[in-house]
Amino acid sequence: MYDYRQCPEDHYAYTIQPGDTLNSIAFRLENSVSRILASNPGIDPYNLRIGQIICIPACPPNHRPIIIQPGDTLYRISQQYRVTIASILEANPSVDPNYLRVGQRICIPTACAMV
Repeated sequence: MYDYRQCPEDHYAYTIQPGDTLNSIAFRLENSVSRILASNPGIDPYNLRIGQIICIPACPPNHRPIIIQPGDTLYRISQQYRVTIASILEANPSVDPNYLRVGQRICIPTACAMV
């Protein structure tokens, strides 16, 4: 398996916790099971081990991950990265625009200029 030094640049390491399943990890980290499996060749989804490190895709192609900071709003983020709020929401369908959580990871489109 991977360790944090071996995850590709556009991924981040995640350590398996007690009770974790790929479904629960994907839901909690707002990702998909298929993307996690594709990022971890050889992983046995039915035999995850506590302490095992897997790589989680940060964002789809042409997107960059950011971490929500105190005071962030979608409007402020859209202005900072010069993208539309609609494009942020499209890239993050599970994000509640009225409830951004500090520390939450979202994906920002890099190829979408604001009109």
